[in-house]
Amino acid sequence: MVKSSADGGPVVDPFMAAVRHLGAALDRYDEAASRALGIGRSDLRALNLLEHGPLTAGEIGDRLDLTSGSVTALINRLQTGGMVRRVKDGNDRRVVRVQLEDAVYASFARIYAPCGRAVASVSATLPPAMRDAAVQAVVDAATAIERTRDALTDGAYELR
Repeated sequence: MVKSSADGGPVVDPFMAAVRHLGAALDRYDEAASRALGIGRSDLRALNLLEHGPLTAGEIGDRLDLTSGSVTALINRLQTGGMVRRVKDGNDRRVVRVQLEDAVYASFARIYAPCGRAVASVSATLPPAMRDAAVQAVVDAATAIERTRDALTDGAYELR
């Protein structure tokens, strides 16, 4: 049952509203980053994953929930664009990993550093205990979102 406010609209928890606002702001920032790089959102999501180290095509597909054909096309686009390269795994030469080209790190620094500085300046205004509590609240909210996302199944919900 959804509660209603005095004006008849749904009651929205202020923390949830703030989390949604943050999510929307990050989404818009990533959309602008995609345009600045001249790539699509799935391509940007793959590059963001690869910032943390090389991955196999299968790992990329699992983390982005893409089919093997979609991942192959994505990697081919990024390789053609000079953003990634395929490399043999150092431990098992049969395994091929996808890794970022150095130029991508420089591009990401130009695109994301201003955002990072802006957020850090907000964080710097908070007393340490409040900052720690805010960090924990955001982490807990992200964990809750991930957990509830995992409960969704394809086709189980429909718009009414």
